[in-house]
Parts: sequence; structure tokens; C-alpha cells
Amino acid sequence: MHLPNPLQLNDWDNRRLFWTLQALQITLIVVVCLDLIGYHIPIAREALAFLYVTFLPGVLVLKALRLHGLGTIETVLYSVGLSLAVLMFTGLAANIIYPLLGYMRPFSLEALFPLLIAVVQALLVLALTRDREYSDPDPPVSIIPPAPAVPLLALLPFLAIIGAYVRNEHHMVTYLFLLLVLIAVIGLAIGFDRFIPPSCYPLAVYTIALSLLYHTSLISGYVWGYDIHHELHLVNGVLGSGLWDASIPYNTNAMLSVVVLVPIYSLITGMDPVWIFKIVFPLLFALVPLGLYHIFAKQTNAKIGFLAAFFFVAFFTFYTEMISLARQQIAEIFLMLTILVMIDKAMNRARWALLLGTFGIGMIVSHYGLSYIYLSALVPAWLLLVFSENLPAGIREKLSVVGDNPSWGMASKVQARTLVLPYILILAVSAYLWYSTVAGGTAFATITGIGDKIVSALFVGALSPTTAQGMHILTTQAVSPLHSLAKVVHVATQGLICVGLLATLFGRERWRIKPEYIAISLVFLAINLAGIVVPFFASSLNTSRLYHITLIFLAPFAIIGGITLYEAVVGRIPQVRVTPFAKSAYQVLAIFFVVFFLFNTGLIYQITDDRPTSIALETTGDKPVFNGREVVGAGWLLSAGSKRPIYVDGMRWWLLLGFGPDHQRYLPANVSLIEPDSYLYFGTHNIVRESVRIEVTEHAVTMADYTDAGRFIGDRDKIYDNAGSAIYHW
Repeated sequence: MHLPNPLQLNDWDNRRLFWTLQALQITLIVVVCLDLIGYHIPIAREALAFLYVTFLPGVLVLKALRLHGLGTIETVLYSVGLSLAVLMFTGLAANIIYPLLGYMRPFSLEALFPLLIAVVQALLVLALTRDREYSDPDPPVSIIPPAPAVPLLALLPFLAIIGAYVRNEHHMVTYLFLLLVLIAVIGLAIGFDRFIPPSCYPLAVYTIALSLLYHTSLISGYVWGYDIHHELHLVNGVLGSGLWDASIPYNTNAMLSVVVLVPIYSLITGMDPVWIFKIVFPLLFALVPLGLYHIFAKQTNAKIGFLAAFFFVAFFTFYTEMISLARQQIAEIFLMLTILVMIDKAMNRARWALLLGTFGIGMIVSHYGLSYIYLSALVPAWLLLVFSENLPAGIREKLSVVGDNPSWGMASKVQARTLVLPYILILAVSAYLWYSTVAGGTAFATITGIGDKIVSALFVGALSPTTAQGMHILTTQAVSPLHSLAKVVHVATQGLICVGLLATLFGRERWRIKPEYIAISLVFLAINLAGIVVPFFASSLNTSRLYHITLIFLAPFAIIGGITLYEAVVGRIPQVRVTPFAKSAYQVLAIFFVVFFLFNTGLIYQITDDRPTSIALETTGDKPVFNGREVVGAGWLLSAGSKRPIYVDGMRWWLLLGFGPDHQRYLPANVSLIEPDSYLYFGTHNIVRESVRIEVTEHAVTMADYTDAGRFIGDRDKIYDNAGSAIYHW
């Protein structure tokens, strides 16, 4: 008798699944009740509740759809995605139905917990009813591959947690240094086929991704970054009132990934929303590179899949900017899942349509920016597919590989196309209805405003460094030769992507990349280039975020491009193969992307003391990371209930955003512009360094400079001081 795989519950025997879920559910209820009466069992409620709401609803949906034998990775990915969708739409339904029944606090534990229990029980009954004929044997346990590398890979997230704790408490970054070095060594080991077998690649991708996220997200005991402060403000508003007010006119207020999902996790697990953002969301977001690895490996091979996923997580946006964009983290999970479904040509069409629609709508209600980009890519990609299917037979034959696996393959009639017009129309209509009605239609107004800006400046501001943010980055002089080299490395990755796409399109018979994937990738490459030349396009998201999004599709082509170039060089200079560290394309690419990783994490700059960039390794610079005294001071000021303007410099502005977005003002360079009878908030950096950050925006580019803080204070009255923050009455 073998043990069943706990990560593939949908493949379990019906009787065993029923009693296991009942036992888990009863245990969770008991633990929550004990917690409420004061008997807290450390980690028990948090862990059980996380597993319960993150996996069980999705597993039961898979079983209701009679989807079996998906394998551990796909089962986990689909289960999490479907669970997140169930949670968001359950919360939305509760927010509508409970008030109609006279109960005005749907987002409270007494309202949500019984509802989620009832939803899971209903899904269980539905699953067992629809799948009652299932009698296949339970799959054996195969979660952790038997390899010596497993303990090392499993150690990485714990090393990140320890390293972040030591950094916070003792300002030592030794463990974080060690973590980044180990990740670099693992990347090289896989490229050189040493120590880590292919069976461990999925574990390596997930643990590397999670450790990189934790090495930044766990900095300080409070959220850090930019947009996340506003997200936290909205979440606290929902939890405080017990109700989501869908009429508040902020773009973020229309995102269920923030205003519904975070309150649900917070209420059920009993964790503060700050720690949902810092601990739970990275656990979920690390599934994106795991899913991308699986998508890449299915279409190429395991080594290319790993290197492409490593490239994706090595880019700094993944573990810096994305930490402060919780809504986009969830949206990228849904985008990854749409790709996974799209390339699955064997799935039943009804199940395929249901999953694709669910994940697409989940992305729409999670993040407007990513949804707009994806929707804008679908139409030209669909046109490319239709156009290529109607090319003359001779041309179609040249653009298709021999056999049943098309590379460009748009003309192939062997497999049904999964990118179809009804799917695009359903997503477009759903996006329009949601964004134009919820939160005062601000999400829809935002995209139309960006469009107007682009059109008005397209012919006068194209390629201008002040309007095209990508062009500004390319043309700006680097601060040192080492930073210049880093810029060259970044540009080289885009060159590899271009070469890889061309190699896939023309004459590279070995790749099994699906035609839909190639079509969307071509459009995403065009989007990437548009971020450089089109005015105000990249600045609406930031160029780095735009590149990060395009890598979701384009990352494997960088590896294919590297292989193509290596083989071209070897074809002319065979001696390259006997050169140490260049015996295969994978070795060269592993070295290149490890160097890319070391630049992006800032480890190289930290070691050489050359304008360090790492938010984790550098502990002295001015960053959007705030200590407890700054948080307490901001809370005191905003809780006073005064409607007076609050002036704050460009970095501390984000902190106050988390307490209330209506009263703060950017500190102007001209002191005379400060309104009388207002407040001035100073954080630790302002006090210790006696300087403030003044930001000036010119078109699409924001420039920052530091100036003496004393000239803003003068003889003003200090009304608050806690040695970490100070407040002056102007």
C-alpha cells in the first residue's frame, strides 16, 4: 500500500478524499475557535488556514471538472489559480449579498469563515457527484526527488528569512551575501550539469524565486515600496468597516486581488495584512516562475526551461518593484495560467474554455495594467495567426517544420488553434464592464488618458528622452564604468531575445513552441520596443516593469538566441568547444545569466562599493523602507483627524499614502509655496542626514535631488518627535 501524493488530491480515491477533507476542516475550525478564546497554537492557524483556502477550493474544482493525471506541478498551479478565483468571487458575492440580507459587515470572521466552509463543502459534494465514477489508483508520493541537492535547495528560503532578520536587527548582510552567492552557484551548477539533476529543476526554480522575494520583502517590519502603501490603506479600510466600498474612485479599489483577497487571507489566517503582503503573497508569486519553467520546458527542454526561468527571476523588478505591487503579483499568476492552458492542445475544449475564461477574468479583476497589455497583444496575435493560415501553401511550408510539431506553424491544421476570437471578445467585454463601472470607472479613464497622451505626443515626442522613458534610460550616462557594463549586459539580453525569435521562426526545427505562443511573443517584443520609442508608453508602468512583463513570454527566446549564436560561432571556430567553461552553449549561457543576476541583485556593486543599488544589501541609503518610529509618527499625524495639508518629501510621501491619500503634498523646492497652517512630516533620513528629497517630473521622466532640510524648518514649532520622525506646524 502506497501513500497518496498530497499535492494531487484530485487524483485521490473519493472516499479517502472525503474523510481527509473533513478531518482537515474540523481541525481548522477547532484551531480557529481555540485562537478566538485565547489559546493560540503557534503557526497552526496560519499554516492550516493558508493550505485550506489556497489549495482545497481549486483541487475540488479540478475534480469536478474530472481533470486527472496532470502531474504535481500542473495540479498545484491550477489548484492555486482556481482557489484564488473562488476566494475573490466568493468575497465579491458576500459583499453584495450580506448587505441585502441586513448584515453590513461581510468582511468579518463571523461572516466569511462559515461562508468559506460552506463553499468548500458545496464544491466537495459537486466534485464527488460529478466524479463518482473515478476509480484510478492514487499516485504514489513523488513530491521531493531523491537527490543530494534537495537539502541545499530547501535551505534557500530559510537562509533568506534569517538573512533579512539579521539585517533588520543588526544591520549585517552576511547571510544575504551568502544567499546570493549560493543562488549564483546553483545557476552555474545546472548550466554545467553538476550536482543538481533535472528532476530537481522545479524545486530549484521555486526555492530560488521564493528566497529572492523573501530577501527583499522581509526587510523592515512594515511594508516598503510604492503602490503597496495605498493597497494597504484600502485593505485596512475594508477590514475596518467590514465592507468593500466599490464606489471609492481609485484604480486600485477596483482590484479584487487587493480589496477582497487580502482581507480574506487576513481574517482566516489571523495575520495582520502587512504580513499577508510580506509572507503569503511571495509564497504565491513564486509560483509564477515555476509555472513559466513548466511552460518553457514543455516546449523546449528542461535545461532551457530552467535558464529562462532563472533569467526571469534574476531581473531586479521581480524581487524589488513587484514586492510593492501585490495586485500585479496575483494577476501574473493568472496570466501564467492562461499561457499554460493555451499551450495545452490535448485538453477537452469545454474544460479548456472554462479554465481560460476563469483565469482571464481573474487577471482582469486583479490588475488593470497587465490586463490592458495582454488584451492589446491578443488582437494582433490573433490577426497574425489568421493571416499566416491563409498564406500560399509554398510559404506556409517554409515557415513550418517537418513533422507534427510546428514552430511558426500557423498553417498547421493538425491541432486546433487555442487563441480564438470569442475568447478575445469575452475578455474585452469583461474588462470594459468591470473597469468602467467599479471604483467610479477610474481604471477605464486611466487607460484612455494614457492613450490620449501617447497620440498627442507621438509625432513630436517620439524617441525623445523626456517623453520616452526607455530612451531616457538608454541615453543617460551611467554613473561608473561598472554600471555602464551592466547596461551593456541588459541590452545584450534583448539582442538574444531578437535572435532567438528569428531562429525559432526560420529554420530551427528542434523547437516545439506553440504557434499561439510565438504570435503573442512577437507582439510582446513589439511592446518592448515601443517602451523605448513611444512617448508616455513605458512611463505609465515604468520601463523596468514593462520589460519584466514581456519576459513572461520572451525569456525562453533569450536562451534559444544564445544557443543559436554559440552554434554559429562553433561552426566557424570549432576550437571554442575545447575552451574551458565554453564546452557547450548551456555553460556559456549559465555564466552570462549568473553575471546578469549579480549585476541585478547589486552584489557586484556592493562588493566593489560602486554606487550600490541593492535595497537589501545597502543599509544606509535613502530608500522607501521605513522603520517603526516613522510608521508610528505617520500614524499619529493622520489619526489626529486634521484636514490640513501635510507636506512630505518624495520618499516619505509613500509612507503617508498608506494612512490616507487625501492630505499629503509633495514638498516643493520653493519654500514660499508651502501653504500656511499646514504640517511638515520628517522621517529618519530627513532628521539624521538633515536633507529632503525634492522630485521634479518633466513629461515622462522624474528627476530627484536632495537639499538642506533646515531651510524648511526655520523657527517652526515642532509638535511631535519620537527620535525617528518629527512633525512641524507650518
